Amino acid sequence: MKSHKYTEVDSTDGTRTIFYAKVSLGKEATKKQKDDTLTSAPLGFHSVVAIRPGFKEYIVYRYGQALPYLKITYKV
Repeated sequence: MKSHKYTEVDSTDGTRTIFYAKVSLGKEATKKQKDDTLTSAPLGFHSVVAIRPGFKEYIVYRYGQALPYLKITYKV
């Protein structure tokens, strides 16, 4: 559901597209509160995991940490 919120409907056929990626998290920093000041992982960490009610969100900041693996096109 989290990824679905970032999609837009294609007006030609009503589909939506998301990408499934393989991600190397390395050493994770954990955040339980929103922090809009982060522009990179904290010193000594490679990624951030945000723990929110109902889901976890993993954040990486370097292109080399995420490899697009599947393109998923679907209709709701």
